[in-house]
Amino acid sequence: MKMDMKSQTYTIAAFPLNVIVLPGEEIMLKIFESSYKQLVNECIRHKLTFGIPYLHQGLITGVGSEVEITSVVGGIHRQDMLIKVKGKSLFNTLDFFPELPNKLYGGAIAEVMTNDFETQNPEIAVKVKMLKLSITPKLGTLIVDQSMNMLDIAKVLALKSEDKFRLITARSKAAKEQFLIRQLHFIEAIRLQEVQLDNNFLLN
Repeated sequence: MKMDMKSQTYTIAAFPLNVIVLPGEEIMLKIFESSYKQLVNECIRHKLTFGIPYLHQGLITGVGSEVEITSVVGGIHRQDMLIKVKGKSLFNTLDFFPELPNKLYGGAIAEVMTNDFETQNPEIAVKVKMLKLSITPKLGTLIVDQSMNMLDIAKVLALKSEDKFRLITARSKAAKEQFLIRQLHFIEAIRLQEVQLDNNFLLN
């Protein structure tokens, strides 16, 4: 990765996928194409990160995840590789090149994402507290002016990548907050339904 400190843009080896990995989130990836096996091996050898430009409906979007390889679970000597990666940051994908010089894999020109995901929305704070979501130890007591990171909440909710994309690309902080509130309402409704089903089972 090569960073331009003035513009906060950098080049990074890239592996487009229909997945968004939030900072701190860990997922498993199955690698079977020779080009991406080369990318993974070089990242392991030189302790490098790589980028995952998000594919939506088959097209590369402007959102990407920078990840680090935390472990190789299996398949080093087989046709397929299974690796665990951890999200480090999100970036804006400015351009993508299917193949870098003298490499089988591609790369991207990325820009550090500076979107503000902090929120002090009291409705979000109340829902997080009520659902007992483990976001931060400070939420042990409800302080409605305590700032929370919406990406941390999205991570705990285990949102699908498509929903993460909608949250990240919402045009304003208010729109991001409203999207997250809808997700929290959905989780609340599911939990209430589960309680009702358990109660009905006990009555029978």
